[in-house]
Amino acid sequence: MRLEFESKRLYFRPLEENDLDLEIDLWTDVEVVRFITGKASTVEEIKELMPVVTQRAGSGGIGFWCLIQKSTQKKIGHAALLPLPVEVEDTEFDLLESDSWPDRDIEIGVVRKRNSWGNGFATEALVHLLEFAFRETDLAAVFATTDPENHASQKALRKSGMRDVGLIPAFAGQYPGFKLTREEWNTGRDVGDQT
Repeated sequence: MRLEFESKRLYFRPLEENDLDLEIDLWTDVEVVRFITGKASTVEEIKELMPVVTQRAGSGGIGFWCLIQKSTQKKIGHAALLPLPVEVEDTEFDLLESDSWPDRDIEIGVVRKRNSWGNGFATEALVHLLEFAFRETDLAAVFATTDPENHASQKALRKSGMRDVGLIPAFAGQYPGFKLTREEWNTGRDVGDQT
């Protein structure tokens, strides 16, 4: 399984503990986390979580990827394939502690620094992480959820080829859900080429 790959404008590589700078930039920015956690994290909280969020499961196919903008070589965010929590409010990172595949649906997500918003990077990252999911793993489907008010993320998910499936159980509640199956991806791969 090839865990490092690239798109037209982005490099993808597994998130590492030395990406602490990126994670601090993301999780301490109240605008970035507005639709995710609703409040900024402290630097101490982020440092404590780094060993947990850099774990990988499924032979490395489940976890976070650092997104690096090719033209500047700067880290602009991360993308993830993670177990979708249903009855709990946060990602179950303990499911990443072994090399096996988590017994959960898998969700996709992208979080970027504010200075990279509005230029199609989210859609580009989603398209290429979905390609990784369906080319390099045996996943039958990938899911996504958003805050009901996060219209920008919903638009990027649609542009990447994912379809609205209504409210789904996630994060101990009901949230707008999106889904793409392997079969749909195979029949509509050119959908996401418009990044």
